[in-house]
Amino acid sequence: TTISARLTAHIQRRSEFHQQKYGTNHQTSPNLVAMGGLSPSSDFSSDLSGYLSRQLGDESIFNQPISTDSDQQSDPQPTQTGDLGHRTVSNQPGEIHNPTPQQQPQNRLEMQREALYQAVEEDDDPTRERTFRNLQKLCHSIRTGQERTTEINRQITRATDEKIGVFNQSTERINQELLRNNQLIQQQNERLSREDRKARKRLSRHHERLRRIKDQQAQELDKFKTDINLADYAQANGYSIDKKKSSVNCLVLKDNRGDKILVGLNQSDGHYFYSSVNDDKDSGSIIDFIQNRRNLNLGEVRKELRPWINEPSNPPYSPKQATPKLTPSSPDRHKIITQFEGFQAIFTHPYLTRRGISQQTSNDPRFQGRIYTDHRHNVIFPHADREGVCGYELRNQEFKSFSKGGIKGLWASNGSPDDTTLVICESPLDCLSYHQLFPDETTRYFATGGTLSDKQKNLLKRVFEKFHNKGGHIMIATDNDEAGQAMEQELRNLAPETAQINRIVPRHDKDWNDALMAEIRRQREQQERQKRRGRGLSR
Repeated sequence: TTISARLTAHIQRRSEFHQQKYGTNHQTSPNLVAMGGLSPSSDFSSDLSGYLSRQLGDESIFNQPISTDSDQQSDPQPTQTGDLGHRTVSNQPGEIHNPTPQQQPQNRLEMQREALYQAVEEDDDPTRERTFRNLQKLCHSIRTGQERTTEINRQITRATDEKIGVFNQSTERINQELLRNNQLIQQQNERLSREDRKARKRLSRHHERLRRIKDQQAQELDKFKTDINLADYAQANGYSIDKKKSSVNCLVLKDNRGDKILVGLNQSDGHYFYSSVNDDKDSGSIIDFIQNRRNLNLGEVRKELRPWINEPSNPPYSPKQATPKLTPSSPDRHKIITQFEGFQAIFTHPYLTRRGISQQTSNDPRFQGRIYTDHRHNVIFPHADREGVCGYELRNQEFKSFSKGGIKGLWASNGSPDDTTLVICESPLDCLSYHQLFPDETTRYFATGGTLSDKQKNLLKRVFEKFHNKGGHIMIATDNDEAGQAMEQELRNLAPETAQINRIVPRHDKDWNDALMAEIRRQREQQERQKRRGRGLSR
């Protein structure tokens, strides 16, 4: 009891001492609370914070939140609430002997605070005072750091604000400059638009002038081609008309250098045109005629031809005899005539010889000038209508064709006023064969070249009427087949009702050339038999 009483008195004196020095709200350790009857509801940390605030003044940062590395952990370790002695930690389920702390290292402020707690609990004044001094220095350092940080932040903020202000001013100036530039660009665009509209109007007027000039030039060229007779111009440049070779739709002209051209009038556009017999690439209008012979450009050609149309009453050239007036024709017909002018009349040909036609037959006056050959050595039989040559047949061994671009008319032998018989065959070769089989000086021959076209029917109808009016006889000598029979009926329908018409066909052969070949073989066989008989009698 004596010891207990002394201990109680000592605790009482320490309690009074602490109350006088630290205040009545000081919280002692749990042992003191149990032993001295201190109020367990008192807050030691709160009293310590108040004490530090009173001691440190404005430099106290004890009540401010302290951020430590351990605060940033996702699962912080619990802080020891007190050492109960004998290495036993409070608020733990059991005793831990020689524990190895796993807590994160504390910062300096936390360490000084823990040291202060320890000194207060142990009533260690030197340690407490030293700790206070350390805390004071530490708080001063932290406060100084905070002030510096604040100042730096103010400087940074001020500099940032200044830079932002400068940037905003620059941006404003740029925006104003852009606005002025946009206004200038808009003004420039408006000016350019006005200039563009003006330029377009000027260009449109210029195009219109060019169009009128081109139209005038085209009209002038067209006038050259239609109003200037190319035959007259050719005669003014050394050409002369071959009247024997010319026809109503084609004039044949030659010069002293051997050039030979054919002049025609295009029925589609009324242009005079020409083609050379010697060069199939030398053809066209009067413009082409001049350029191909004098090597003039178009401007020079215009100067050459303007006097021919500007002074129609006094032309640069007047022929001694009036140039025959041409009947318009197609370029195809003109091409056929030009090609035909390049053919050569013949009296015999290997093809004709192989087909049994004798030279006496092909050279007969009845057929002279009616058989030709081309540069490929084909036999040419020209077809003609009322205007002249319109096409031609080509024949050779194993070859048979008709001129490209040409049309079928009638192939005809030469005629005579004394002709009394008209023979109609399907081919010129059949006409030659018929004449060789049945020679007659008063017979004229016509060939259709196959089945009849409407054009050929019109031609034959006119021929039949002339022969009928003369009292002539019509002989139909078509092939001995169904086509020949059909043609016979068509020919009868074309002839006048009172015309004398007969049909004659080979007795044993298809056509008259086959009949001629058969007759030649028969005569040769007969001659061979006679030769054999003669040799037998001589023996």
